[in-house]
Amino acid sequence: MVALAALSLGDMSEAMEHAASAREVAIETEKPRLGAHALRTEALAHLLAGDFPGTVAAAARRERFASPTKWPSMLGIAIGAAAAMASPEEKTYRDLLVEQEASPSEIALADFFAAYYGLRESESAYHALRSAGQPKAIIDHMLVGPLMVLAAARWRVPDEAFEDRVASIVERTGHARGRALLTQAEAIRAYHAGEHIKSAKLLFDAVQAFATLKLDYERAVALADLARALHDVPGREEQAQAQCDEAKAIAERLSATALRVAAENLTVRV
Repeated sequence: MVALAALSLGDMSEAMEHAASAREVAIETEKPRLGAHALRTEALAHLLAGDFPGTVAAAARRERFASPTKWPSMLGIAIGAAAAMASPEEKTYRDLLVEQEASPSEIALADFFAAYYGLRESESAYHALRSAGQPKAIIDHMLVGPLMVLAAARWRVPDEAFEDRVASIVERTGHARGRALLTQAEAIRAYHAGEHIKSAKLLFDAVQAFATLKLDYERAVALADLARALHDVPGREEQAQAQCDEAKAIAERLSATALRVAAENLTVRV
């Protein structure tokens, strides 16, 4: 519960710490259900913090549980991290997901995480997740909802009612990370509409917000988006290149290979 509260407040480090403590208690007391929940929370905290190697390491800890336990929801999170790193482990996790007879909802979330963090356009992954009734709980709307809104903007999926619902929950809860992601989504929509100056201004705000929240992966993605927007503003090409270079440097440090490759492709186009 404490770990989930920390997640909802955006304190990923505290969420990891409390989830890890719960995981150790579960191992010592041989409580696999508690362990599965704790390990999923721990892995999710690493994923949302942009710590992809840490997410995969958390997933590997499932081997420490002596009792047979199914891990489909946690494997879906690991799939997202593997996709971000362009790791062949993504297929391994996906095979395990199928072997463990994951539900349609769990498979849909795994596919969405793979597309979102692997930076692959997948309108079908978005629709599958929505058709599966996700997100359900308020905390899911806070944590995953903004990712879905940003993905919808990036993949040009119209879903205004859902966007409004997520925005309302983010506003009511004061969730700073969600607010920054929604600002980024608005910027992407402006870019697609040809409003490049407006897009750049919104993306600059998002970059600043992510920096304040110490969310380096989200900041790097927003920097790459900002570089793209600035490149289409006359006279801002050098500034665009600087943003792109910073995004690549962060991606390299975080082992976010998919983002680094996307930024390199942007450099080629520039």
